[in-house]
Amino acid sequence: MAMRYSSALRLTFGLALLATLQAQTVTTISTTPATGMSFSYQIGAAALPIVQTLQIVSVPSGAKFTLAVTGSPSNGAWLLVSASSGTAPLPLKVQVNPTGLTAGSYMAAVTITGTTGSPPPVKVVPVTLLVSSPPATLLSSPATLSFNYAVGGPVPAATLTKPFVLSSNGTPLTATISVTNAPWLKISPTGSVSLAGLFDIITITIDPTGLTPKIYNATISIAAPASANKVVTLPVALTVNAAVPAALSTWPIGLLQGSPQSIVTLYGSGFYTTSTAAITGFTPTTTITVTDSAGTPATTAETIGIPVYTAATATLHPALASTFPSGVQAIAYSKLLAASGGTGPYTWALNSGILPPGILVAGGSLSGTPTTPGSYSFSLTVTDSAIPFPASRSQTFKLVIYPTGSVALAITVAAAPLPNGVVGTAYNQVLTVSGGTAPYTWTAVGLPPGLTLSAGGVLSGTPTSVGLTGSLTSAVVSTTATNVTIPVANLATAGVLRMAVTTPTPGGGLSPDAEFLVYGLSPQITNVVNSASLQQGTIAPGEIVTILGLGIGPSTAAIFDPAVPPIPTSLPAIGAATSVTIGGLAAPLIYVSAGQIAAIVPYAISGASATVIVTFNALTSIGFTVGVAPVNPGVYTVNASGLGQAAMLNLNATTGDFTVNSSANQSSKSGTVVFYATGAGAMSSAVSNQLTPAAPAVTTTAAVTVMIDGQPATVNYAVAPPGSVPGVLEISAVVPSSATSGTAIPVLVNVGGVDSQLGVTMAVK
Repeated sequence: MAMRYSSALRLTFGLALLATLQAQTVTTISTTPATGMSFSYQIGAAALPIVQTLQIVSVPSGAKFTLAVTGSPSNGAWLLVSASSGTAPLPLKVQVNPTGLTAGSYMAAVTITGTTGSPPPVKVVPVTLLVSSPPATLLSSPATLSFNYAVGGPVPAATLTKPFVLSSNGTPLTATISVTNAPWLKISPTGSVSLAGLFDIITITIDPTGLTPKIYNATISIAAPASANKVVTLPVALTVNAAVPAALSTWPIGLLQGSPQSIVTLYGSGFYTTSTAAITGFTPTTTITVTDSAGTPATTAETIGIPVYTAATATLHPALASTFPSGVQAIAYSKLLAASGGTGPYTWALNSGILPPGILVAGGSLSGTPTTPGSYSFSLTVTDSAIPFPASRSQTFKLVIYPTGSVALAITVAAAPLPNGVVGTAYNQVLTVSGGTAPYTWTAVGLPPGLTLSAGGVLSGTPTSVGLTGSLTSAVVSTTATNVTIPVANLATAGVLRMAVTTPTPGGGLSPDAEFLVYGLSPQITNVVNSASLQQGTIAPGEIVTILGLGIGPSTAAIFDPAVPPIPTSLPAIGAATSVTIGGLAAPLIYVSAGQIAAIVPYAISGASATVIVTFNALTSIGFTVGVAPVNPGVYTVNASGLGQAAMLNLNATTGDFTVNSSANQSSKSGTVVFYATGAGAMSSAVSNQLTPAAPAVTTTAAVTVMIDGQPATVNYAVAPPGSVPGVLEISAVVPSSATSGTAIPVLVNVGGVDSQLGVTMAVK
């Protein structure tokens, strides 16, 4: 029994020892999480990925272990564990530092190895690190945009459209584009755009229509929530510049010297509420008189204006005095035009008035061969080459054309156009004269300060002033008109006020001057025309002429009363009266008024030219030269313009009644018409101050023919109608049977080989 017991005890002990050994061999280590760990990081993030916990446990508890990290790159140096050994259970902190890693997926492993056991327990925990690219950044180029526009410029224009480039430097983005408070700004494309590293061209177009000068600001916002910078703003600035203002003309064009304070409208362009007006200078009216040395001295006078500017004047202006050297009929004439300021080269054009027939503005000169004697007033405009808005300036000029062979004393001004004056710069010009008997004596009244005229006709000195200057009270009406108040002090002296407009920045600047005339108290003759054709230059004996001017008669028109013959040479009969001499002969007057006179040229007039002089209220005008011709026919028209429907009557052959020819009452072909003309020259009666008698008939000396529709018309008669004033010619003619039907059939009268004006018509059915 003892033996058996002993063997059993040994067996039991051995089994126990084996179990102990086996228990030591199967120690296990496990982790939480069990299958691995993962981290993610976006390049450029402000913080590292969150630290994670790795819980290590063992069975049985208390197992000791060591820990090792392996991986790529650099053996997993980017993976950090809070301990390299320990005793389970033990929580460890695991973190990553992906700094320096490029975008991609990285693998590492944490290997936990027990220090006891055979074999020792091992646990491998895989660690994944996903490094992603940084968020895309929204980019705009350029960062700002600016536009400039001058009011009046073209719309649309290439300068009003600009692109900008949108792009991203990473993952695809969707961006939304919007504009704040800028109806003048348009974007294409608008709304959402997709960006994937490629350039997107966005076009901005500006429409400044209706915008006034100032700086306008807008903001374009490009929003992309997935981008790193979320929103990009693009400032846009639009500078609307005022165009350089232009002062072109005034209404009225002038006032009488001594007028009360007056409001004058200044017309031009580029005016704004901020624009101001000012007087920039004054050109006095200078009267130059010359007397010859004949036994009975002859005297003649001429008015002239010599503008004076400062040397610093940069605005465009003609560099000429107001009166050109005179010319002679049928002799070639050529005078260079000159301008200063602005941007050359300059171009010239006729602005208003009438040039002497045969004279043209061409190639920077006034040239041609004049055909018709007379005094001609006109305005020339000079335009510079400034870009984009050329400047223009107009000035009124006078040119006298004398008849061939004229021997009357006349001031011819100078061999070349007189220049304007410059303050502080010496001026020296020799005036000239024709006709009369030398030597001559010269005098002048109203020269610019600093200038004198010697008895020998030398105009010299150094101008000291541009004349009147100063700001004007003004009220802008529109971009093309402003009302300016001209004080009494600026209307006290006869001459030309120069006015300019200034518009402040942005853009703007100082305009060239506009002329405003201050007429002298003496009557001012501006034109003498045929009362029917309204053509100027030449008159004929017995012609009824219209004298135009300012201050040439009473404010209330005075009219000859046919019931009280003879036709007067002075009207009105009492009070301040008007009288006219033509060629030194008193002219019978039909009516007179402040701006217009109808007079009859005396039949006794002689010579190739004549001087027209108006006297009103004991004040006498400067003489106005006209040519004298044997005939100067003009046909009267219904609208008194010298053009269009003739003042014509249709004769009813059955009843003998007359009706007015018109588009609604056309003459029949082969019908008789009666119409009226003047300028037929010498008549069978030379009486110019009596109404035409009923008998004997007063007829023309020269032959009268009529063309209707370009075809000869039979002339029944051409006489002065009984009871009319002299100078009126009544013509009865038969409409050609082959004339064209129409409401504007041409009518032409020829007297003594000279045609009437073109453009007169009649109606034929």
